[in-house]
Amino acid sequence: MLRRLACLLALWTCACDAAPAADAGPPPEDGRVDDADAGPPPPFVEDPRWFRHAVFYELWVRSFQDSDGDGVGDLPGLTSRLDYFVELGVEGLWLMPTYPSPLADSGYDVADYVGVHPDYGTLEDMDTLLTEAHARGLKVYLDLVFNHTSRAHPWFVESQSDPSGPRGDWFVWADEAGEGCEGAAGPFGSVRWTRDETRGQFYFHQFYPEQPDLSFDEPSVREALLDVTRFWLDRGVDGFRLDVPYRYDEDLPVCVHRPGTFDFLRSLREVTDEHDAAMVGETLASPEELGRYLAPDVLQMGFLLAEATIFWVAAQTETAGGLGRAIDAVVAETPLEGGTFATVLGNHDLQRTTAAVADDPGALRVMAATQMTLPGVPFVYYGEELGMLAGGDFIVDSRDSARTPMQWDAGPNAGFTEGAPFLALAPEHETRNVETLRADPDSLWSFYRRLIALRTSTPALTTGTYQRLSSPNRSTLVYWRRHPDGDRLVAANFGRGSAALDLGVPWEAVRDALGEAPVGAVEGGRFRGELPGRTVWVLGAAE
Repeated sequence: MLRRLACLLALWTCACDAAPAADAGPPPEDGRVDDADAGPPPPFVEDPRWFRHAVFYELWVRSFQDSDGDGVGDLPGLTSRLDYFVELGVEGLWLMPTYPSPLADSGYDVADYVGVHPDYGTLEDMDTLLTEAHARGLKVYLDLVFNHTSRAHPWFVESQSDPSGPRGDWFVWADEAGEGCEGAAGPFGSVRWTRDETRGQFYFHQFYPEQPDLSFDEPSVREALLDVTRFWLDRGVDGFRLDVPYRYDEDLPVCVHRPGTFDFLRSLREVTDEHDAAMVGETLASPEELGRYLAPDVLQMGFLLAEATIFWVAAQTETAGGLGRAIDAVVAETPLEGGTFATVLGNHDLQRTTAAVADDPGALRVMAATQMTLPGVPFVYYGEELGMLAGGDFIVDSRDSARTPMQWDAGPNAGFTEGAPFLALAPEHETRNVETLRADPDSLWSFYRRLIALRTSTPALTTGTYQRLSSPNRSTLVYWRRHPDGDRLVAANFGRGSAALDLGVPWEAVRDALGEAPVGAVEGGRFRGELPGRTVWVLGAAE
């Protein structure tokens, strides 16, 4: 995944450099910034859909809370922690796969699309979770893994044993191993065809051999997957995260962004629209390609996974221009009346954010504050609000370093389980836990809570327009978020040193919504202040 993201980052860099940049040319030596540098403000279109105003939280049930002492997180455990999300301020929960699975890829090898893994509980436990979540105003998204199944799935077993039967062509079979996908990389190996001795043929898999690809050429496959979607919607699920949807349709060696993928996504959209549900897709796309996924009849949200890397690079290099140009490019390609992009700093396929920035506390805060004030729907990965470190115990592969048990308190096993945890805890869990950090008003956890509250209560930060201004120096990112209910001017300093700001503002006095200390003065329509290193100001009119 990291190698794949590095390639995608290069693609994004080219796409973003080709886009008109608001800070073209050398920055002004005096740090003066004028609105005219960015051109006319973009048009405003209100979007009342709930997810546009929400912050989401991704979690792995297996690692979140154990209720029965077997060392494995489960649905009753998650249900017992629902008040935590209310306290933190998030509204949407994305659960990594909860289906029966051999766990060859942490549940992304599904053996039954309409069941619950026995380690996690039962369908009735899922129903209870949904009921209790909805009672608290929370929405629950499940992970739909439709590109492939597990070899243990009954569909594959039937296709394997009965080539001429009704599911004989539900997977990609060939007499000889053929070519693979263009640019295939990652931890899944270079061989993507595996011989099945039962059927006497090779089957194709874009990921591990335990994950055979479904054939989207078969109408009956597509209809079966739509039925799975209806099953969960009828039980009260609020939406879905789609795993690698850009790979659904393949014509080897081309495996990404093909027409059949968009056809199926439109069918999925019709089903979810019938239930007032929404989807967010793992698109791994360039800005132009992402725009296609966000068309009004395709996805409601699409991830900018490359953006996580661009955030990291901004913090590592103390240079904000690449991040700014990336956001400019994707905003330019996002349909005004279609879907929107979603932002991440980390997820289950990436290293912990702390590892990416050498556990720099200031870097963690400036990235979080920038994510929460940029356009797009923010997703927080569990433990990010604690500054959780990478673990060293692997079961599947190195990605397990970011999947260690949640750290609730300083007690034995961090409050995750009364038994032996299935995966060793990350270092420093005695201090990086909810109970300890919740008690400290200056902790990273408290900072996240303030950030989320600010975002969800400020229309300019949720659905306001975005307009980047020319930056006074390489380390700063300055942008307007405009809304009829009030504008905000955001200044983010990714550098360690302070940065002088000289900004044209329409206010007689300003205040920073994130801090309490004075930030500067307005004179003659210009705000002047010294932005400390690794700091974000969210400026608005002083009351």
